[in-house]
Amino acid sequence: MRHSTAAFALAACVAGCATESVSEYRAPNGVLVKTAKCASDRGKCFALAAKSCAPGGTYQVLSSESHAGGLGDDVIPGPVTWFSMSYACGPSDGALPGFPFGGPAPGMPNWQPSRVTTNCTTVGNATRCTTR
Repeated sequence: MRHSTAAFALAACVAGCATESVSEYRAPNGVLVKTAKCASDRGKCFALAAKSCAPGGTYQVLSSESHAGGLGDDVIPGPVTWFSMSYACGPSDGALPGFPFGGPAPGMPNWQPSRVTTNCTTVGNATRCTTR
C-alpha cells in the first residue's frame, strides 16, 4: 500500500508540480512587473494574471514567449510547451500576447549548423574532393 501511495504522489507531482507560477520584480521605473508561467495551456497564464491583479483583474501585457520544456519543469527542452507572459496590473490596451516560440524544438538539442568545406585537387584526369 505504501508503494502505491508514493507512486500516486509522484504521478500527481509530474502532472502538477511547477506547472503554474507567478513571479514579480520592480522595474527600473518603479512599476511592479509580474510574470505568469504555465505549461501546455496559455489560458492558464491569462487566469493567473487576472487572479494576481485582483480585485479588478485587469493588466497590461508587456511581453510573452513560449518554449519547449519537460513535464514538471522547463529546465531542458522536452515534450511540453511552456508559456510565459510579463504584465503590469492596471488598465489594459487590449493587446493579446503572441507567445512567439523560442529555443530548440521539443526534444532537440540546441544545435548550430556546422560549416562545411569542400577542397578538390585535380591530378591529370582524376579529381579528388574532400568534404569536412
